[in-house]
Amino acid sequence: MMMFVIFLIVNVGTIGIFYGVYGTKRKYEEGMLMGVHLPGSAAESEEVKMLMKKYRTWTKWFYTLNLLAGIAVCGFCFWYISVFMIVWSIWLVEVCIGAILLLYRTHRKLYDLKMKNGWIGSNGSKIMTADSAVDATVSAQSEKMGMSPLWHILFCGLIVLPCLLPQVRLYLKESEDGWILFLCGFAVNLVFAAVHAVILRTRNTVYSEDVKMNLAVNRLQKNVWSWSLIAGSLFNTGAYLWVTYFMDEKMWIGSEVYIVYIILESVPIFIFMSGVFYIKKKRNRILQNNETLHYVDDDIYWKNGWYSNPNDKRLIVQDWACSFNYTTNMARPAGKISFAAGIVITIVCLLWGCVLMFRIDFTPIKVSVGSDKIEITSGYSDMEIDIDEVQSAELLPKLPNDEYKRVNGSDDGQKKIGKFRGKKTGKCRMYIYVECTPILQINTSDEIIFINSKEKGAAEKWYEKIVQEKNRVHS
Repeated sequence: MMMFVIFLIVNVGTIGIFYGVYGTKRKYEEGMLMGVHLPGSAAESEEVKMLMKKYRTWTKWFYTLNLLAGIAVCGFCFWYISVFMIVWSIWLVEVCIGAILLLYRTHRKLYDLKMKNGWIGSNGSKIMTADSAVDATVSAQSEKMGMSPLWHILFCGLIVLPCLLPQVRLYLKESEDGWILFLCGFAVNLVFAAVHAVILRTRNTVYSEDVKMNLAVNRLQKNVWSWSLIAGSLFNTGAYLWVTYFMDEKMWIGSEVYIVYIILESVPIFIFMSGVFYIKKKRNRILQNNETLHYVDDDIYWKNGWYSNPNDKRLIVQDWACSFNYTTNMARPAGKISFAAGIVITIVCLLWGCVLMFRIDFTPIKVSVGSDKIEITSGYSDMEIDIDEVQSAELLPKLPNDEYKRVNGSDDGQKKIGKFRGKKTGKCRMYIYVECTPILQINTSDEIIFINSKEKGAAEKWYEKIVQEKNRVHS
């Protein structure tokens, strides 16, 4: 039930975000409609109105149907998780591709209308060509705005600092989840630092013939993004230091600790969103009374929806569809390579995840007891145990009452497979069907293994065979 609720929120939120970013690009503002620079009179023409009417209709149907499909997909959570993940992945890919194609297709049609009707530089237009929109003073001030990205190095240091504590080092040594949290925290700070540096190095935008106004708007944007990213690193570091306190004091990270951790990690999202809205509101207020606005007409480089300008040395540029998103310059080889790599990595990760979960769901747990070792196979991971490493074995009517935390593997309510850590039990491995009994417990010097089977009497046979072989070894 919990997974159903989580993915229901995720799917509804995904449609909401896509609609907010891509589905609402309908207003004529800053000299643009759908990312195409047009005079105000052209935006009110019948051709453009008809095109936008069709776009609104298609947008309404696309997002409504995908919202309903996203809700329906969550129903698969109550069946096999692997089937759900396959269906969910297909739905997500369809939403991503469909939303972008719908937007880009309308963008290109509007661009073709613009070229057909010669709306470039029409009477009453405040649009300037890209070549004429040059402001050397604003460009020269580019790297003098915003806070230094070096602040993120300080936060990286704070994440490393708890490693000086003996208990934290011990927890990291014994628990994989500790290393996962450490590496994630450190990596997030590095990503924020890289994004921070890219934003500060991004060429300033010319909005007006008034140099001071240009500097004010660009300084606003870079300062807000600088502070937002630094705040993001602050909360990310705070989240990690929160869990290290429990590593040091209790050698255990419980569910309530993870809840606070997730809340702290979510704060940067709201900070970034607030920053976007603040920049937009403040920028409009600065520019609203200016009569010498420049709208840089670089539509020819965006005509297909993506940026392709062989004369631009930049690799990363601000996206026209979303002001707080950045894209690559597809005219540069590095732009094509990074785009293709992103697509390939995404597809491989989705396929790998689906195949892994399919194996977990449909590969039965099996145990083979030989004369010198025990072999355990499952859909996630296999293991071998030497008979002489087995200290004891016993049959349990149910899993010992403890708070178990999954370190890796699967815990979908039907199976528990992989490495776990119990608050009392400590390190253990599980290969069990939740609803099946009895459970075979094998104790070794390193860890405890819990195993059972759907096949009636299988666990008892494994237990008898292990005891028999162990007695033989010690006889």
